[in-house]
This record gives sequence, C-alpha cells and structure tokens, in this order.
Amino acid sequence: MTRIELKTPITTPNGEVRCITLSRQPTRRDLKLAQRLAQDEEEQVWHMVCALSEEKLTIEDTDALTLADVRQVMEAFRSVAGLGE
Repeated sequence: MTRIELKTPITTPNGEVRCITLSRQPTRRDLKLAQRLAQDEEEQVWHMVCALSEEKLTIEDTDALTLADVRQVMEAFRSVAGLGE
C-alpha cells in the first residue's frame, strides 16, 4: 500500500481528499480495462490510478490535481507498478 500526501487537497463529490492511497499493484486486468477506456497511454495510467485508489477517485477528480501532485502520484504509481523511477 502506498500513500501519497497531496500538497494541495482536492474536493470531490465524496468530500475533500488530502491523500491518495494506492491499495495494490496494477494487474493485467487493470491494464486491459484502461486500454478499453482510453487510447492515450497517459490516460490509461490515470484510469489505473483511479482503479487502485482507496479513495475511489474518478478521472474527473484527478483533473483537479496540481502539477506538483500529479508528479508525486505518477512517481508512486511507477514504483507500485514496478516500473522504476
């Protein structure tokens, strides 16, 4: 489990989010679903981040992340996925 403390909290329909917790490693199933939902590789990654988040984020929720937080989330995702830094 990986917890990312956001520098700037975001507000979602479910309330304020101060951190994002990636609960597990992504699987091939996650990748296949993300590929069905988006053609763009970056959007596929965001779909997987949402699927792994304990906060049940949506793609629309992630649009509110600051660039500093986007960087943190991407680094954490790469680490969780075993893709290095």
